[in-house]
Amino acid sequence: MEQCDISVVLGSKNRKKLIRATIESIRRNNFNGSMEIIVIDGGSTDGTCDWLAKQRDVFTIIQPNYNIVDLDGIQKRKHSWGEFMNIGFRYAHGKYIVMVSDDLILADDCLQNGYDAMEDFSKSGLKVGAGAFYFREYPRHNYYRVGTLGSYIALNHGYYLKAALEEIDYIDEKSYNFYCGDGDLIMRLNNAGWKTVDLPKCFALHLNHKIFRHKSLPKWRIQDENTFCDKYPGLVHIPSPRKELKEKKINPFPFIKYASSFVFQGYIMRFLDKYLREE
Repeated sequence: MEQCDISVVLGSKNRKKLIRATIESIRRNNFNGSMEIIVIDGGSTDGTCDWLAKQRDVFTIIQPNYNIVDLDGIQKRKHSWGEFMNIGFRYAHGKYIVMVSDDLILADDCLQNGYDAMEDFSKSGLKVGAGAFYFREYPRHNYYRVGTLGSYIALNHGYYLKAALEEIDYIDEKSYNFYCGDGDLIMRLNNAGWKTVDLPKCFALHLNHKIFRHKSLPKWRIQDENTFCDKYPGLVHIPSPRKELKEKKINPFPFIKYASSFVFQGYIMRFLDKYLREE
């Protein structure tokens, strides 16, 4: 395949209802350039793979990702988040890689605005390696935000310049299981001279649908956090709100259409947040 302008890359497993909303959002995004959609599926058993196989505009890579127990007795995924996502990143033919999650709805002009901004940075001589979308935890929050890692802009969803990723050899596949792998990527880009910036015209809804809270963090996450803190001492490694914007409205209909039960759970979380604040 010839090079295209952007490659939209997302990972998924057993998220058939959610990924349909995300793919629909990408398709309807009014991007004017050439685009490919790449999905790395972890071996879904809920019909996701069958659905993806019917999508002619989606390139699907299936890499079964199951639980194992390592030599330290820690249960984790066989393939790290970095290894999993790098499959799609390395395959991508786009000048830019757009990383999104499988439970995201993009504003109609998000992809075009992000592309235009990244191109403007390049033409002006700025060495920008990544641009972050503003995202809202829907329906839990009513504002859009980007995160930070110390003084650097973090990226939950957004644009990467593929040449910048190639220069630093993509995501670290060995040091992190899942958590902090994206933060490490941001730090390595900045340390290599590639700036990470926010994209004030790019917005997305992220469906927040996890009600239950673990009494204790899983051991693999603690392991990831310790690895990150040892590598970047003194840095706040959990992205914190950088800017809050409330003016952008995105139609959540795809979530309601394909994943109404998750939306309902998100509203429960919003109610619980309000109740706990009042307490």
